[in-house]
Amino acid sequence: MKKKLLAALLTLSMLAATLGGCGSTPQEGSTTADTKAAAESTEAVNKESGSTDGNLSEGKIVFAYWGAESENNAIQAAVNDFRTAHPEIEVETQWIEADYLTKLQTQIAGETTADVYLISAGDLPGFAANFETQTVDVTKYLSENVVEALKIDGELKARPFIVKPKVMAINKDLFKECGVEIPAKDTPMTIDAFKEAIVALSSQETDPQRFGCESPWMGNLIYAFGGSYYKNNGTESNLDSKEDIAAANFVIDSRAAGYVPDSIQAQGQSMMDWFLSGRIAIYTDFGPWYIPQMEEVSFDWDLLPYFNNGGCKEVDGLAIVGASENKAAAQVFVEYMCENESAQKAIGGDSSAYGVPVNVDALPAFESIYPEKNMNAYVYAAYNQTPQETQKRTNEISSVMGRVDDETGVGTGTEKPEDVFPDIAAEINEILRQ
Repeated sequence: MKKKLLAALLTLSMLAATLGGCGSTPQEGSTTADTKAAAESTEAVNKESGSTDGNLSEGKIVFAYWGAESENNAIQAAVNDFRTAHPEIEVETQWIEADYLTKLQTQIAGETTADVYLISAGDLPGFAANFETQTVDVTKYLSENVVEALKIDGELKARPFIVKPKVMAINKDLFKECGVEIPAKDTPMTIDAFKEAIVALSSQETDPQRFGCESPWMGNLIYAFGGSYYKNNGTESNLDSKEDIAAANFVIDSRAAGYVPDSIQAQGQSMMDWFLSGRIAIYTDFGPWYIPQMEEVSFDWDLLPYFNNGGCKEVDGLAIVGASENKAAAQVFVEYMCENESAQKAIGGDSSAYGVPVNVDALPAFESIYPEKNMNAYVYAAYNQTPQETQKRTNEISSVMGRVDDETGVGTGTEKPEDVFPDIAAEINEILRQ
């Protein structure tokens, strides 16, 4: 097993990731072939792990994950639920609070790996060679694209565990004060409607100055303008497209007009704190992990879908390490955590929820956390938002993408996106061709 792991490490750099599709509804029916494949996969794991009975293997597994305290609490609740259901399997948890990916790499290199890792679709390409290929019935998950998001070269390297979409949180009191109509809860605002709202909600007369929203993050905004980071199945950069450039100019123009804070005003500041204090009326980058912070706010608030179907969802999965000495038990654990309604309710069914459950039956529990709030905005986004776009050689591409902030008004620069983005795209394309 160690020799296999060393061989995998020698070939590990950054693997090409396939882009998840943008399906918006659950898939219907699984085929007989799917069911047979899942059964054969389980049988193979049993044989490799030395299990001969139908209950898979007993023994101990180690489960490593990251997250804030609220995330740890939710995950621990799900693990405890598993322990109750499967007392024959001992689960040791490793809560890694900081430098998760670095420690994951260190564990792999030192052959001291956990049996199961929590991994995001965005980080998966760099570690996929060390993980087992899994087989799932897609009808057990809220949409096919959450499964597709965790595939590398067509192979599922992590089973969907939780979805973290982005929605917009609004200060309803400021909407009423400024005479702005509360938007529909189930239909995303258009770009024009959103712009009209932030114009009306901003004020340079207040002390401190009030803004319509924070400076929107490009990682969410490009999708509202119909853009994306890549095209042609991820083989080329799309940054030079008119849609991506339009998204960048929206940020620059909104800053210039005073509707959103500029880079100097926002430097070193927490936009979430600004929202909680009433300094911004709309927070467009509102992930589900912020929900616990809303329990004691002094103003009336609600949630809306990201305008014009923008935003990007993070899909996190559970991966089984190829070097695990108890793969059978690991598979039982992963299947339970991802597909069991009770476990899924534990991570997404109370005030400590930090994401949308991937199990459809657990969705009502998520929505009932705050029955008076539009929690369905997250569910809508979990179905409809684009999953993270992943690529090989992420570090190199991220370094090049730094030019967006350094050279254009999206960050601290002064050049126009239409003058810089084509050159950045060409540089990324050179990396992709290597």
